[in-house]
Amino acid sequence: MLLSDHSWAQVRDYLAHDDRLILPIGAVEQHGRQIGLGCDYLIAECVANETGTKTNVMVAPPLPYGMSLHHMKFAGTLSLRPATLTLVLDDLLRSMYAHGFRRILVVNGHGGNTAPLDSALATVVNDLQGLRVKSFEWWKEPELLQMVDDMAGVQRGTHASAAETAFMMVARGEGVHMELAAKQDAPIERSREFYSADRFSTTFPDGVMGLMPFGASPELGSRLLEKSVEFCAHEIETW
Repeated sequence: MLLSDHSWAQVRDYLAHDDRLILPIGAVEQHGRQIGLGCDYLIAECVANETGTKTNVMVAPPLPYGMSLHHMKFAGTLSLRPATLTLVLDDLLRSMYAHGFRRILVVNGHGGNTAPLDSALATVVNDLQGLRVKSFEWWKEPELLQMVDDMAGVQRGTHASAAETAFMMVARGEGVHMELAAKQDAPIERSREFYSADRFSTTFPDGVMGLMPFGASPELGSRLLEKSVEFCAHEIETW
């Protein structure tokens, strides 16, 4: 059910009986030494596509770029500014609405996108009558976090840790390079201070926040994907 595989006429026919759409968004940013930079959008795309298959709901192409300014000290990171991302999301949602999509599930794979997404939604759902939007962020689900603790040991932090590494083993296995993984933990200290790119790279020099990712496994990744799709399908099917 990929929007990109359907012609305009097929999309028109789909909209005649269904106004739901799934939009995956993510980031292109560093995820430690062991994970490819596409991690966040690849995980979001995988969850979205599996959900679309399960529910027969159309899935938009992923928005791969996100707000990653705090990772810009690491080679390859490509970032949008928060205001830019807010405007991009606003434009995309308005385009979807113009064609008749009214119920949109955003599958967000990157925490840096949350504030710009919320900002866009604060405007667009009030401007466009009847538009309804939900968002799913897997790392905020207590059941998924408990699953990671149970299978990989009690974790501290989610960025480039065992959870994302395991998820990527399933979403895009060729983008995982465990032989390159950092051999030291990066403890997270509670702080109210915002992370600039300089402060982040100094505090987490390997790009990992928390424990070394060696508790990751394809089994854990499969469980995380299955449960994420279950949550998303429930949101879609009960809408």
